[in-house]
Amino acid sequence: MNYQDGLNFILSHFEEPLWPRTISTKDTKNSQIKAFSKEEALDYFIKADLKDCRISAFGSYEQKHVIPNMIFVDLDNRKYLNKTIWIFHSIIDAKPTVLDTGKGYAILQPIMMNPWNKDKIVKYKGKQPEELSKLFLQWIERYLTNYKCDLGNHPSLKNTMIRIPGSYNTKLLDNGKSHNESRVKVVYGWDGIRAKVECVRSSFIKHVNRIIKEEQKRNKTDIQANPKNFQWIEQLLEHTLEDGRQRLLFDVSRYLINIKGCSIEESAEKIDSWLNSRYYSKLLTLGECKKALKDGKYPRRIGRIKNTDQELYEILSEEIKL
Repeated sequence: MNYQDGLNFILSHFEEPLWPRTISTKDTKNSQIKAFSKEEALDYFIKADLKDCRISAFGSYEQKHVIPNMIFVDLDNRKYLNKTIWIFHSIIDAKPTVLDTGKGYAILQPIMMNPWNKDKIVKYKGKQPEELSKLFLQWIERYLTNYKCDLGNHPSLKNTMIRIPGSYNTKLLDNGKSHNESRVKVVYGWDGIRAKVECVRSSFIKHVNRIIKEEQKRNKTDIQANPKNFQWIEQLLEHTLEDGRQRLLFDVSRYLINIKGCSIEESAEKIDSWLNSRYYSKLLTLGECKKALKDGKYPRRIGRIKNTDQELYEILSEEIKL
């Protein structure tokens, strides 16, 4: 297949309007340049001697209206091709295009997808359409390859670029491969039917929910770990309490170890100085610091002490500003 036929073949996977759409070549140093017609794209490809010629899977229209209507898979491990084709067929009843890019396979499957800025999934628990479309494209690539795809590939509406059949992969040319060996080839062509993906919608939403829970957990941890929440301990370390010091060992050791990032030895030394080692064993402070490092827990916030240990809260109130 020559490069003109190759471009026409790739364009057959897209919906109108086809243009404008970005392309890239070796001459553009793989940077994307907007082309407004097939003729303009071909001019760029010819000027680059057909080296590293690519075209965006999503045109300006898809990007503007957030329509992720193409599944793109980067499959470096050649032995998983047949298994991947079987997964596409069994899960979404699809027969995708397979390109041999020289170092692996690129799998293309047009799908039926409504604009996400009109879909009820958008703004799903705070997720905007653009973010959801990126999550979908990355998730579906992994889902339909059983995570055998290139996990370093992160497809999105803006960065998914398809090599043109009949063009050359310069990585192979530079490694001494012949022009024929370096030429991008069509292994299988799609059947012209846009696959329906409603069957995977619930699985995708579960995936998004997991991500949201992980984000919420991280955000909660970040809030809890904010040193500003534990200024009371900084004040406490400047005061020698007559009562309640042992009940605060948990908080002070975890503050120094897990919030401030002090070493066990440094933390133990600071605690010994604060406790007054005439009354407390150094083994006790070392043990508390080692325990803090092992469990990774944070100290209590002052509000929790107020709610759970009123007596201790009153002792602290007499010494430090709460």
